[in-house]
Amino acid sequence: MMKPRIFIGSSTEGLPVAERIKSYFSDDYDSFIWTDNIFKYNENFLETLMKSASLFDFGFMVFTADDKTKVREKLFDTARDNVMFEYGLFLGRIGNDRAYIVFEEGVKIPTDLVGITLANFKTDKNEEGEIVATNSLEESLGKLKRQIDEKVQLGYLGLLPSTVIAISYFENFVSLVADWIITNKPRIELNGKIYTDAKLKIIIPATLDADIKKQAKVYYMKHQCNQETVDTKHRSYPIHFTARGESEILEICDMPTILNGIDKAIDMYFRIGHIGKTNEQQLTEDRELGSFARVLKLLIEQDAYCKHCVVIEQEES
Repeated sequence: MMKPRIFIGSSTEGLPVAERIKSYFSDDYDSFIWTDNIFKYNENFLETLMKSASLFDFGFMVFTADDKTKVREKLFDTARDNVMFEYGLFLGRIGNDRAYIVFEEGVKIPTDLVGITLANFKTDKNEEGEIVATNSLEESLGKLKRQIDEKVQLGYLGLLPSTVIAISYFENFVSLVADWIITNKPRIELNGKIYTDAKLKIIIPATLDADIKKQAKVYYMKHQCNQETVDTKHRSYPIHFTARGESEILEICDMPTILNGIDKAIDMYFRIGHIGKTNEQQLTEDRELGSFARVLKLLIEQDAYCKHCVVIEQEES
């Protein structure tokens, strides 16, 4: 399953801290520092930054003591103004529950940010006399990680419709087929045959590069799936299925063609006027596919019937 994405912003002086943050989260999140080809030549900086803020699930801004600012006749260590600006932009685009500040102890934080989730760290000097973050950084990142892990587990509404589509697909297909399976066990009759058990396997497509209906058809043909209709409590559904092994287990396969809606929404968002896909489009598609799968997994795990007979698999690319 695709990982949630994190954008990490910092000053040039704060890059070593940004790199430690990236390394800390790399196992469970796709993390990008501002130096990772996010900003491109011949592109408007602000426009690129605004796009980036919409393409990531979380934003971390590193506030290091880079400047001195006089406030009411007193001098304070403050973060670079462009890093504070980037935090404000991410705050407005993805919300204060997904935009975070990681700040060096002693750096003055604007009073407007009181009450916002902050992660701080102490610094020391290494043998070369350079100022470096101590192990307190990892301690703060541990607390921050537990917080965003919970948000990922709970699911959240994004800019594009992946969450809504996942809920609709679950309510109008997955839960109904799971109810049909559990209600008819251990004598599940389909196409004149009796099965002792069944499961619904949901296949998440590797990409949205082609028409999902055609991708689904190719998958069903490749896996020699038969087609039949099942009558649930609310309506009849065409399904594709196979029988595996001597135990006569019915395996129902479904690639969610409803995902076509995500592809169309992305095209409208980027106002497509070209053939092919930009990196921003591909990044958005990956993010929304991952969000769809995570929300769907959460819904399945919370349903008494679904968690016993529904599985999610990623299509091989």
